[in-house]
Amino acid sequence: MTKKLFITGAILIVGAILIIFGISRLSARSKKFDKFFTVSPHSYRPYDCKFFYDELVRNSGGRFTENDLSFENTNYGILGTARNSYVVVSPYFYPSGEDIHQLKNFAGKGNTVFIAAYSLSTEFIDSLYYSPHSDKVSLLFPPALKESRWYVNWHEQNNTTTPYHLWGHKPAIAVLDSVFLLGENSVTAIDTLITDNTGQIQMLELTCGEGRIFLSNNPILLSNYFLLYKNNYTLFNKIAEKIKLKENNIIWDNYYNSKPDEKLNVGKSKVLEVIFKNPPLVWAFYTFLAAILLFILIYYRRIQKPVPVYVMPRNTSETYIQTVSGLYWQQQNHKSIADKVIAQFFEYLLQNYQLHQKDFQEATLEKISRKTGRSQQVINEVYEAVGSVRSQDEISKESLINLYQKINSFYQQ
Repeated sequence: MTKKLFITGAILIVGAILIIFGISRLSARSKKFDKFFTVSPHSYRPYDCKFFYDELVRNSGGRFTENDLSFENTNYGILGTARNSYVVVSPYFYPSGEDIHQLKNFAGKGNTVFIAAYSLSTEFIDSLYYSPHSDKVSLLFPPALKESRWYVNWHEQNNTTTPYHLWGHKPAIAVLDSVFLLGENSVTAIDTLITDNTGQIQMLELTCGEGRIFLSNNPILLSNYFLLYKNNYTLFNKIAEKIKLKENNIIWDNYYNSKPDEKLNVGKSKVLEVIFKNPPLVWAFYTFLAAILLFILIYYRRIQKPVPVYVMPRNTSETYIQTVSGLYWQQQNHKSIADKVIAQFFEYLLQNYQLHQKDFQEATLEKISRKTGRSQQVINEVYEAVGSVRSQDEISKESLINLYQKINSFYQQ
């Protein structure tokens, strides 16, 4: 028995693996465009940003370093250094109050800060400028994508614009429109660099002390697909000129590229995150889960008690009636059969209409017709047939058939 179960389990596991493999092959053939993205600098997915990251590394005039600490802990804001560009490309940018203070000090000393994120903290926006839409800057990730042919315009200093088109997906983004300078702030000027085809702001340039802060609400502008679509790669050149790529040291941020609440989960396991970032591991994980499920099902079948076979009870009443009626019929005892049909008829009247046998009189036939809902003619015919049978000691087969037909017409009406 154990050997058979083992063989059955092995066959089921192999079958599940083949089915999963077949589904993966079919899905791979039918896949047209991968909309999944994490704004990763190491992924070739269309809406991740490996091309932008690689170009920064390749064209940096100074040093290129990566930072894994919060801005407060880097001490960049208290150092007297300039000629640095701090680049944040992330789904979220939720710095703490001290992070914001250090970041503005860093920019005020002549450095550049470039931030591209789908979701921005209200505290950060309010520290830069006043906007009546600051409550619409914290969005969920991933953003909703709408398939569209859209474009953005880069605004030059001479009031000309350079369009960059894309046939793809337009994301729902944070609102950066209707911005005003605060009365007391290190931010002294705000310029619009990029707008989309509907006039919605996609990138701002903020003058902060002696440096600049560039703020974008649409990292798709830095994605592999966007920058490699037709001539859109020239947008990278314009951004590189703004952040002084050829002159400054580039600091790439890795700290803010995660959800805000993940910073509080010290020591959080990254196993599932690693698995779901690698498609082969994903399918291996699904296969493992399928194998565990099959094992549980097979093991449960082995240990459970046998289910007894439930035999439906037979209805012997019908057999009894057929036997007795057949006996009377063979003996040509039509009178006995007729008496039983009449008795069943009166029992029906009693159970359904509370009419006793003594109530079935000629004077009450009209009342019985109203109470049962049958026609007066049917009631009269049944009464006459019953009376005819009861008045005789013996009846013919024709009389029995006539009685049955009259009572049956009563049932069916």
